[in-house]
Amino acid sequence: MAKKDYYEVLGVAKGASDDEIKKAFRKAAVASHPDKTGGDDVKFKEVNEAHEVLKDREKRSRYDQFGHAGVGQGPGGYGARGPGGQNVNFDFGDFGDLGDIFGSMFGFGGGRNRARRGADYQTSVTIEFLDAVFGTTREIGARDSKKIKVKIPAGIDDGMSIRLAGKGGDGANGGGKGDLYVQVRVAPSSKWTREGSIILSRVEVSMVTATLGGEVDVETVDGEVTMKIPAGTQGGAEFKLSGRGAVDPRYSDGRRGPHIVQVQVKTPTNLTKKQKAILQEFAESMAKKKGFFR
Repeated sequence: MAKKDYYEVLGVAKGASDDEIKKAFRKAAVASHPDKTGGDDVKFKEVNEAHEVLKDREKRSRYDQFGHAGVGQGPGGYGARGPGGQNVNFDFGDFGDLGDIFGSMFGFGGGRNRARRGADYQTSVTIEFLDAVFGTTREIGARDSKKIKVKIPAGIDDGMSIRLAGKGGDGANGGGKGDLYVQVRVAPSSKWTREGSIILSRVEVSMVTATLGGEVDVETVDGEVTMKIPAGTQGGAEFKLSGRGAVDPRYSDGRRGPHIVQVQVKTPTNLTKKQKAILQEFAESMAKKKGFFR
């Protein structure tokens, strides 16, 4: 099923300002919140997903150019239920006051004996880069001092939250327990960066290898692999290692995105006189071949 246009989900025009997007998100989130009578859990997730992209100028720019593919989103994304019955959701970022809005609307008014749902709690956990790529399990402390094991799904990204249903505060007058939201922070890696399911890194090659072609060892999240460098490779050229990235949320079969490797050509230094002479001779021969002289 095709994903809806993010601007349409929030009800704003493509050229909407940051403030207009912020206001539209507040309105749509309140209207679709699942704790509200007539609320819509699916719509609520769509609203949060749309806001997560459009509030970020870099993500918004990629979305405007390439659509959902430009921000690593597609059918079966992180709005879906994760392992162990957990829900992976986008958090509210700088809209923390929405919790107060929802609290005043859903369950904190009416008579004294009205059933009230328990409060939602929030906590956070920091994991390593590879744990985010492949998934892991973490034990966290709950509000009642109990330890809870949280399954963190493969492919989760920095800033996303996992919802643990019924692990929040106790309800009143027969109301259900609230939920616990675990925000995941991913520690940066010195080797790789990540954009959705795409992992990126750089590798240095010698001027000779870039000119004549050869092979270079590249460190991926799966271990070291050998990558071919075609003759005549220019500095800044990028090569794709398919299936070496993170889990792609657009697919339910655990398919992984690519690892993009950018080549940086290393310029030699501290050359000997003989080496300089050889390079000078090479430069002159190339100049003659192209019909001009230095």
